[in-house]
Amino acid sequence: MKWNSIVFKWGATIFILLISVLLPLIFTIDRLFYKSYLSEAHYQINQLAAQYSDSLSRLEDIETLQTAASLTKTEICIIDREGRIIFTSNDKLFHQGTLIERELLEAAYSKKDVQIEYHNPTNNHNYFVSGKPLYLSTKEDAGLLVFSDAEHIKKSVHDIELLLLVSMLGALCLALGFTYIASKKLASPLLQMEKVTRDVAKGKFYKKVNISSNDEVGSLASAINDLGQELERYRNRQTEFFANVSHDLRTPISYIKGYIQVIQDKLYKDEKEKDLYLSIVLDEANQLNALITDLFELSKIEGGQFDLHFNWINIHDLIENCLIKVALKAKESEIILQKELDDNIPFIYTDGVRLEQIMMNLLENAIRYNRLNGHVKVKGWVGKKKVHLLIEDTGVGIPEEDLPYIFERFYKVDKSRSNRIGSTGLGLSIVKHLVLRLEGEIKVKSTLNKGTTFNIALPFNIRVGFKGN
Repeated sequence: MKWNSIVFKWGATIFILLISVLLPLIFTIDRLFYKSYLSEAHYQINQLAAQYSDSLSRLEDIETLQTAASLTKTEICIIDREGRIIFTSNDKLFHQGTLIERELLEAAYSKKDVQIEYHNPTNNHNYFVSGKPLYLSTKEDAGLLVFSDAEHIKKSVHDIELLLLVSMLGALCLALGFTYIASKKLASPLLQMEKVTRDVAKGKFYKKVNISSNDEVGSLASAINDLGQELERYRNRQTEFFANVSHDLRTPISYIKGYIQVIQDKLYKDEKEKDLYLSIVLDEANQLNALITDLFELSKIEGGQFDLHFNWINIHDLIENCLIKVALKAKESEIILQKELDDNIPFIYTDGVRLEQIMMNLLENAIRYNRLNGHVKVKGWVGKKKVHLLIEDTGVGIPEEDLPYIFERFYKVDKSRSNRIGSTGLGLSIVKHLVLRLEGEIKVKSTLNKGTTFNIALPFNIRVGFKGN
């Protein structure tokens, strides 16, 4: 066994803690002493009772018991066969002619040494009692009871117990002192590990444990440090994953709820408009289902294992569908939606669900951060074998110093604005990532209090027979 091993250290600690054996040991000694002292007290009373019995048998004069009781600080009673008091040395204990309890009667006429404790209800005192039969006139016709004050005896026992208690407390304090010093020295690295572990649990993964030994404690400290690093990487992946999920699922659910409420309140003009709203609800439900299906795919983004589903997409239809979905929210905010798409925009081979997700996110932000009676304009054109989609708003804008960071996850341009509007800081990060996965580019320009413009450029493959509207 190594001298610096945790086994040896804790073994030494346990050895020191063995001093706590003093507690049961002293308790045992106290109980043994208590029983021994009481046994001795009962023995002395039995001896007195035997002496009184022998003296009375010879002298046949019970009046001498008054003097004997006074000298020995006891109380003496003589009873007949029926338990009636013939003689008492103390009227406060029993009155002459009184019948005593059956327990005392049996003790007086028992031929064995009987040791009992008796509580007298007359004077409310406790007594140790010993009984002996008396042979007066060569006939067993009386019983002798000797009462000794139990309170006096128990007080003596209590004084000794108090002394033992003081000794016990002294030993306990000494043991606690040694235990504290030893445990503090041995537990110091463990306490540091506990503190670092709690910090790690709060998300402070940069906290490290100082490795001061090469034993099991040092190995544990190294493992905690490694765990912190792994948790940090895992936390980052999980945070991004769940953040994306919450953001992506909330949008279709809000639209489904909104249009269902419109239909329920019968706010549509005619059945055609009602059918349109129902189709939007159905589309959002389908998109919600697709998002749920893609949950695990989103978690693989960082690992480059995110799968995309490419199809030939009509940009005109896609933009029109997005504008219809945000029309209600724009109307509520008194925002004017505009569309300027060139007719020569071809079909592009891309992931239509992800492209719609990008456009919806940008359109919602444009509406959310706009002003009353403002406008949101969507433009589209072809240039350099790429389809350019531009989303322009007349909103609050983004400060120049914040533009380099707006695509970072959870980055919020202005705290007060975020609190007012309720942004999560995830949307633009998702947009940036999806655009890159679609092999595109995204740029942003913004002027504070004038508006923001996002420009997305996506590659396309022209296919004969596919044209824009």
